[in-house]
Amino acid sequence: MLEGIKFSIRHTVRNNMKRIILRVRKKHQIELSSSQLSNKKLEDFILSQKEWIVKQHLAVKEPFLEGASFYYLCCAYTIRHHTLPLKIRGDTVYLNPSNAKHQSDRFYKKKAQEFLPSRVEFWKNTMGLEFKSLRFYCARRRWGSCNSNGVITLNPYTMKLSQEMIDYVVVHELAHLKQMNHSAAFYSIVQTYIPEYKRIQKEITALSAKMITE
Repeated sequence: MLEGIKFSIRHTVRNNMKRIILRVRKKHQIELSSSQLSNKKLEDFILSQKEWIVKQHLAVKEPFLEGASFYYLCCAYTIRHHTLPLKIRGDTVYLNPSNAKHQSDRFYKKKAQEFLPSRVEFWKNTMGLEFKSLRFYCARRRWGSCNSNGVITLNPYTMKLSQEMIDYVVVHELAHLKQMNHSAAFYSIVQTYIPEYKRIQKEITALSAKMITE
């Protein structure tokens, strides 16, 4: 317990680590990564970082709280709790707090499957490209990816963005079919189809921290 706050500790042992990596990504949970260390050394380290841990704990946002924001196509809806399936009415989204994460992910996956294939098809034809398959996967830090086998993966949370931003994400991943890197040649392809991509990139970055986790 630190400053009256109870924490659980998750320690991951990784051989040959020269330092301890400390994270607080969830309320009441301390994550440590290090080589094999005694409990005493880990406890001493945690106590030495007590102020930082408490500060990070207080800064962590808990998703799906009553009154928090729920994003869909760049619009913020106010969350209200009820016991029925997710629904949007006006500027309010109603969620069941007991399974809000499941309801939310199911909502974004459904919307992504309905909307994103048509945008991928549009830009594929516009860019004169072919890909092998389109997949959807919820991730915390990436809006999409493209591998060397021509498989495009899009994050259903992309449905939190505006259509302009969504189109940028789609073009970005399709451009990797020609350039599997982020070189000047790659961004030249992107700019051909999204001339204002730098502005859109900055807007997505500004929104990403809260949108992709809330």
